[in-house]
Amino acid sequence: MQEQVQTLVDAGRLENDIGEKISLLEPGVFCLHKSWGPGVIKEWDLFGDKIAIDFEGKPGHSMKLQFAANSLEVLNSDHIFAKFVGDPEGTKQLAIDDPVTFAAEVLSSFGGSLFLDHWEDRVKGRIVPEAKYKSWWESSKKKIRADRRFVLPSKRNLPFELRGEDVSPADALISDFSEAKDVKAKILILESVSKDLSAFEDPASQLEEMLKSISPLFIVAFRRSSSAAVELLIARDDLLAKINGLDTSDGTQLTDVLKENNAKLSEIIRGMGVGRQRQVYDAVKEAWEENWSKELIGCMEGSGARAIGEITKYLADNNKDGELAEHLTTGLSQRSLGFEVLAWICKERKGLSAQSFAHKGISASIIGALERDHLDESTPKTNRLHDLLIDDADLIPDLLADSDDVEIRHFTRRIQSTPVFEGLNKNSLLARIVKRFPVVEDLITGEKSGSDAKSESDSEQPSGLIVSWDSLKDRQEKLEDIINKQIPENSKEIGIAREYGDLKENFEFKAAKQQQAVLMRQKAELEAEISTARGTDFSDANASIVSVGTVVIFEDADSGNDETVTVLGAWDTDTEKGIVSYLSGLGSAMLGKEVGDKLDLPTENEGQTRSVTIKEIKAYFTPVS
Repeated sequence: MQEQVQTLVDAGRLENDIGEKISLLEPGVFCLHKSWGPGVIKEWDLFGDKIAIDFEGKPGHSMKLQFAANSLEVLNSDHIFAKFVGDPEGTKQLAIDDPVTFAAEVLSSFGGSLFLDHWEDRVKGRIVPEAKYKSWWESSKKKIRADRRFVLPSKRNLPFELRGEDVSPADALISDFSEAKDVKAKILILESVSKDLSAFEDPASQLEEMLKSISPLFIVAFRRSSSAAVELLIARDDLLAKINGLDTSDGTQLTDVLKENNAKLSEIIRGMGVGRQRQVYDAVKEAWEENWSKELIGCMEGSGARAIGEITKYLADNNKDGELAEHLTTGLSQRSLGFEVLAWICKERKGLSAQSFAHKGISASIIGALERDHLDESTPKTNRLHDLLIDDADLIPDLLADSDDVEIRHFTRRIQSTPVFEGLNKNSLLARIVKRFPVVEDLITGEKSGSDAKSESDSEQPSGLIVSWDSLKDRQEKLEDIINKQIPENSKEIGIAREYGDLKENFEFKAAKQQQAVLMRQKAELEAEISTARGTDFSDANASIVSVGTVVIFEDADSGNDETVTVLGAWDTDTEKGIVSYLSGLGSAMLGKEVGDKLDLPTENEGQTRSVTIKEIKAYFTPVS
C-alpha cells in the first residue's frame, strides 16, 4: 500500500506532504476527526481518490485523500478513543466500574491535562450517556480526589491534571494546598491531609509552613466570605489537634475572631455544614462564657433555616431552652420575629417550639412577617414560611385550633386580602380554613344572613390591602416608569451587548440580562400589589378603637410623656412624622385596642418593650368644610 501512495506522489497526483500523511492512515488505524469524533480506517481506494472510515453513527464514510490527510489525526492504540472505537461497550463499562483508571487513561491520551469543559466534550454523551453524566461525575469525583495522582480543580477555568508517578502523596497534598486558588479548595485539602496524615513521615516539620500560612490567608479570605474563612480556621485547628509538637498559638484564633466580629455571627454561620456549625457554637460558648446563649439566640435571625434548627438544638442540649422560649414569646408579642424563625416554630410545633406555637400572637406574626418580606424589594423572593403554609395541610388548622370565631374570621380576611398569596395557592388555603372552621364559610362564598352581618366584630378590617391614595399613586407611577422607560432601555442595552461578541464571556450582556430579570420581577410584584390594593383617604376609619386611619395618643409608663402615632396604610411610613403602617410591628400591636387599654409596644432595641396606656383615639381624616 505504501508503494501505491508513492506511485501517486511520483505521478504528481498527490503532493509529497499529503502522501506522507496518507501513508499513516492505513486500514485498521484509529483516527480522530474534529467534528465526527473517533473512527477507524476501513479501506483505501487510492486511485479512486478516497478513503473509507467507520465513524460512530457514520460507518463506511468516504473522504477524499487530501481532505482526510488534513482533517484526520492518527491515534495510537493506547488512546482512550482508540479503545472506545475498538471496544465501545468495554470502555463504557470501565468508566462505570473503575472511574479512576478511566480518568487516568483519558488524561494520558490528551497530554495529562484537560480543562473540565474539554473533559466533558470528550466523555459526556459519547462514553458516558448525557442523561447519566451528572450523577456519574459526582460519584466519580470523590474517588478521583482520593487518588493523589490527580489534581481535580474547584473551578472550571483551572485544568484537571494527572501528575507524574514520582510525586509522593505527602508532597502532592502540600503542592495542592499551595496551588489551590480557592478557600473551599484549601479546606478540602486540609481535610484530606487530616485523613491521610500517615502519608507524612514527620507531620510537624513537613506541615509547619503550610499551617502557619493560614493566618494571613484568613485575613484576605474573611473580607470575601466570612463563613468560608472561619471554616478554614476550623479545618486548620482540626488538623493541629492530630499533630504533636507543632505550636501555632501565635496565629489567628477562632474565639478571637468571633469576639471581634460578633455582629457578623449570623453571616458566619449561614451556609456552613452542620458539623462546622457545631464547632462555631462551641467556640461561641468558650468566647462569651456566661452570655454565650444570648449571643447565639441573637444571631438566629439572618443565619438561615438550617442554622436556626441547629442553634435551637444546641441550646436545648445545653439546658438553655427556657431562654429560647422567653426570646420567642417576646418576639411574638412584639411581632418582631422574621419568617425563618417563624417557619422553624411552625415546623417544630409538636416539639421544641410547642410553647411558642401556642402563643396568641403566632398567626398575626406569620401574616405580618410574610407581608413585610413581600414588600421588601431587597430580599430574595424565596420564603420558607410561605411555602410551609402551602405545603403543610395541617398547619393552618393547628394555628387556629384554640382561637375563637372572631380570631378565625380575622385571620381568614387577612389571607383573603394579603398580596402574599395568589390564585390557586390562596384558594387552597381558604378551602382548608372553611373545611375545618365552617364559621367563615360566608366570608368565602360572600353569602351571609342579616343577623350574621350585624354580629361581626367592628374590629375586623375590610378585605384588600389598605393603602393611601398617595402611596397607591406612587406605586402606579413606579410601575409605569418600569414598563415605559426602564424595560425599553434595558432591551436596548441587551441588543448593544450582543454585538460585543461571545455571550459566554460577555460581561455587559450578562449584566443587562440580570437587570432584565430584576425589572420583570419588580413589574410582576408591583402589578400583583396594585391589583390587591384598596385606595382610601381614611374617611371611613372607626375611631372607637385603634384602626387604620386613626391617630393614637398614649402615655409612656416610665417617662409619663404623651406620644402620638398615626396608623395608616400598608405603604405609609414616616417615622419623623410619627406615621406607621398598620402592618408594622408597632401598628399591628395597637390595632383593635381602646381608650384606657394598657399594652406593651416594641422598641428600637430588639427584644425590649415598653408599657403604654392609650389616652385618646381620633380620626386622621379631616373633612373639608
